[in-house]
Amino acid sequence: EHWAPSRIPASKMRSSTCMLLGPTITILLASPSSAFAGLQDDLGLRAVLLFRKPAVSTGRLEVVEEGMNVLRAQKEPFCIVSAVGPTRTGKSSMLGRAFFRESEQETLFQVGSGVTSFTGGVWISSRPLEVATASGTLRVLFIDTEGFSGVGSITSKTYEANLFGIVYLLSSVLIFNTMFPVDASTVSSLNAHANHALQMLQALKESGQEVRRTRPRLIWSVQSFNIYNLHNSGMGADDLLSSLRNASQPSSSESALAVLGEAGSSASVWLVERLFEEQQLIPVRRPHHSDEVVANLAKYNSSMLSPDYLQDLEHLRLASMRHTRPVHRCKEKDTLSAADHCTAELLHGSEFVELLGGWLKHGFILDQSDLESSDKANETESLFQLGERNRNWLEKQCKALNEELRTKFYWYREYTTTNEDLRQEAIQAVSRMMKGFRDAALSRLVESGIFWRYPGKGAMLVETQSQQAMHRCKEMLDHTREHMENWRLQWQSRGQRRIEQQPLPHVEGGGKLIYKLQANDSTCFTETNNRIALGSGFTLESCAEEVSTNCKCGRGFEFDESNDGFCGCGAAGTLNTDCTEDLDDFSFRNKRYLLYNPACIHEQPKLSSDRASPSGAGDTAGAAQGGAGGAAQGGAG
Repeated sequence: EHWAPSRIPASKMRSSTCMLLGPTITILLASPSSAFAGLQDDLGLRAVLLFRKPAVSTGRLEVVEEGMNVLRAQKEPFCIVSAVGPTRTGKSSMLGRAFFRESEQETLFQVGSGVTSFTGGVWISSRPLEVATASGTLRVLFIDTEGFSGVGSITSKTYEANLFGIVYLLSSVLIFNTMFPVDASTVSSLNAHANHALQMLQALKESGQEVRRTRPRLIWSVQSFNIYNLHNSGMGADDLLSSLRNASQPSSSESALAVLGEAGSSASVWLVERLFEEQQLIPVRRPHHSDEVVANLAKYNSSMLSPDYLQDLEHLRLASMRHTRPVHRCKEKDTLSAADHCTAELLHGSEFVELLGGWLKHGFILDQSDLESSDKANETESLFQLGERNRNWLEKQCKALNEELRTKFYWYREYTTTNEDLRQEAIQAVSRMMKGFRDAALSRLVESGIFWRYPGKGAMLVETQSQQAMHRCKEMLDHTREHMENWRLQWQSRGQRRIEQQPLPHVEGGGKLIYKLQANDSTCFTETNNRIALGSGFTLESCAEEVSTNCKCGRGFEFDESNDGFCGCGAAGTLNTDCTEDLDDFSFRNKRYLLYNPACIHEQPKLSSDRASPSGAGDTAGAAQGGAGGAAQGGAG
């Protein structure tokens, strides 16, 4: 059967079992409050830093004693559930909504709302979540990690490789969190991380620190999943995982052979399959239809989010607790034993910390992509490649800061003393990050093979590029600040008034569609859903033609060339027929137009009397005229 969360009978969701090396664990789900009852009086629960990202990107995780003390304090068997994955995919929010919902700890791990990386380093819950069972209690600690390939922070492939490897060794269950859609490139990324774990296992084995434990379980969580894509393909989640597994390239790397033996040389090896006891893909649908809500999830209680999203997270929670084993050591000498070949010796926290210390000391690995091979053609070519990589990285950082500034100005657009302070804080924050370009770029340079071959010239090149990038970025940020300040003032002067349908002007089009730009950075979106999304792949002309012939559309429409040619319109017969129902409509690069002679104009429904403005026809005409003039002025600005 295709997995359809909405069809799961309530009777089948009352309980789930979780194996604790023999005893059966029952997670009661009679009501949301009972599922999270262990948190109700736990006011001390918080997120604690376990590993700090180094100030200079050496690639090594820096131990934080407060986090280690959380592990040392565990005197009873405990499990660890960790979340890893690319940056800005919702790991922190997923952990909170899945495991701490309807408690004060729903945002235990802080959630970012911008485009830059938010979580830094590795964080752990200060106390375990206790799940009542028939034969005892399963105690679970949760780990949240910095996203891979983040912007606005100092990272390297070596740092990410060691982060994944150590978290893999720590975890009873590893949740790999990505965004929809998933394809072969996503599988390749997961395989690359699995290879990093293998390299760490090999390094530990060669140093006499062989890891003797059963393999953890993998939950692959895919956020913002369009479940209809799955149904239209006649597939279930397991079918999709099987297809992605088949898309993976087999690997016979040195690490795989050293750690896995003959199993690692199999032509059909998917490294993930060999490193995890079980693999399960869980689609998670979009939290809310509004982009604003999705971008600011930390501000919204779970009761305001999509029931489908919450149900999917409940499925993820149950899957994470199934067959989960506490941290242990196998008495057998095999690396990564299968569950049925391991005589488990459960570990207390202090014993586990001692093992972890050895992993950190002897398991450090270097990602080869951070080093250039020594046989480059010549010095000029090597420095050119270094310069290109550094320039692209600096541009990426500046674009992220620019988007962050634009977003903050939109959030704090209303004229209040608090918002004025927050806008100034946003300006100062991006300015500080921009001034850190030089140090960040030089830190990245330390891990480059070119630096060690041409240290003086490499450092001079990077420093010069950084200064130039800071100058260009300051100009971009100043332009954005001025642009957003002007937009905010225009928005403030327009107020929050609603605009009624404008009267039809007399046009002589000779059969040609006539439409005019009303406003830049504007959209047809409203909270009342009086907007119709017509899709992507349009040109401005084809978008206007589609609106003209679609009798569900009014005369107002929007077009965003930068967003894959997105086209939308206001719904005919509503206050949004001209896309002027809500003037709080900022959408960067989106353009709003008014169509004067649509083909469907005589078939479009009239505004119903109960939707008409109570101010009368005279006021309506005046509002329409004023609204159009304001929009045109906003567009010109």
